[in-house]
Amino acid sequence: MTTSSTTNSALSSLLSGLTNNSSTSSSGSNSGPLITTGQLNVSQLVSELMTIQSQPLTQLQNQEASVKSTLSAYGQEQSALSSLQSAAAALALPSAFQASSATVTGTGVSATVTGTPANASYSVTVSNLAQAQSIASAPVSSATATLGTGTLTIQMGTYNSAGNSFTAQSGSNPITVTIDSTDNTLNGIASAINGAANGAVNASVVTDANGTSQLVLSSSNTGAANGFSVAASSGLSQFGFDPTAAGGQAMTQTQAATDANFSVNGLALTSASNSVTTAINGVTLNLIQAPASGAAPLQSQISIATDPTAITGSVNSFISAYNSLISLTNSLTSYNASTNTASVLTGDPTTFDMTGALQSIMGSQTSAAGTNSSNSWLAEVGVSVNADGTLALNATQFQSALSANPTAVAAMFTSATGTGSQQGFAVQVDNAAQQMLGATGALGSAEQGLQSQITYMNNQQTLMQAQLAQTQASLTQEYSALNAEVASATAQQASLTNELASLPG
Repeated sequence: MTTSSTTNSALSSLLSGLTNNSSTSSSGSNSGPLITTGQLNVSQLVSELMTIQSQPLTQLQNQEASVKSTLSAYGQEQSALSSLQSAAAALALPSAFQASSATVTGTGVSATVTGTPANASYSVTVSNLAQAQSIASAPVSSATATLGTGTLTIQMGTYNSAGNSFTAQSGSNPITVTIDSTDNTLNGIASAINGAANGAVNASVVTDANGTSQLVLSSSNTGAANGFSVAASSGLSQFGFDPTAAGGQAMTQTQAATDANFSVNGLALTSASNSVTTAINGVTLNLIQAPASGAAPLQSQISIATDPTAITGSVNSFISAYNSLISLTNSLTSYNASTNTASVLTGDPTTFDMTGALQSIMGSQTSAAGTNSSNSWLAEVGVSVNADGTLALNATQFQSALSANPTAVAAMFTSATGTGSQQGFAVQVDNAAQQMLGATGALGSAEQGLQSQITYMNNQQTLMQAQLAQTQASLTQEYSALNAEVASATAQQASLTNELASLPG
């Protein structure tokens, strides 16, 4: 990098005091003298010259900071647009307008919609709930009292209705628990069983107010197939349970493993679980109460119907995402006339093109298949435009339109037939947002362009910094050499003066 004419002019001014031997101060920003006792202040002189030489680099760094601010603003828009695209894609699904709720009258069951069931009514009766098997040992004086040692073998399986026949679970291996002198207490036995059972059976110790304790074993899962037997060696015979063998019931069964018995519209059904997902398509039945012993089955009526509140919520989520983007772009492109201050994207064409395209979609009429003259503009279903470009939803008006013609209202948002305005609003916004976010889209390509500018500027700064370093070294060497020459000339002058003074007068 060569010294510019501006630098030469500044240097001429800075060095004008060289003809004087007295200290001379610079008229620049630094307060220290540039020349002292006939010598240049090389460090300060070079520093001031480099400030001038660095101006192009400073300008480039300022330009890069501006580009980075724009890129950051685009990043905010990209995030908001991506959220809108996700909300639009969710609303564009037909299932968004098939949201249902279940209403239950009666006792014994609750219901939750988990899919897209058909609107219908169902009669449900509950005869008994699914249960896990539970057995308890005879009381022991203490949970820490010393007991016998040996082995317990637990086998999972199914008892017949009479309880005198047992069929082991297919593929289920017996659980063998070894009890020795380190764990031959109720607490130790319970811990050993839990460690070996791998979750199939849970063991616990129950202690009453008198301090006596019992070992309680329960199958982890409900259902008739989750019963179990316990074979005990002689040292642990008090913990055996096998009702199919004579004298095999040292422990007492407090609850048998059973399946739930219930009916849906008169069809008798059983379930190993009280949470039933296969009886009504798209609905989970939760069997929560059984009739008292000997009483008639509990009866309930379940009504599945369209849930306008849930559908309104889905539309509101879409509008909220749209409003977040519009509010963001309003802020990023705003201009304060009173202070004459622009925002980072004031006048940015990419942003205006993006918001303009979206606002055009939302403000136009759709001719989507399935719509009609009363359901083709968003305003007709309660969506209005605020002064700042954001949207507002009148839930009452929307639900009224939905009730009057649910198919047409759904088509307004979800129809994917055709292109452009032939499609539903959510489909159009989803497609437009995906295109804008793509590598070749307006926002995606603008971000790539800015990133390329930053890369170029970084490379240029690296080159300029290297050139400035060379210039600084050259100037330092040059003016240091000049100081040496001045010092030599001064010494010669002093010597000559002395010689002249010594000549005879």
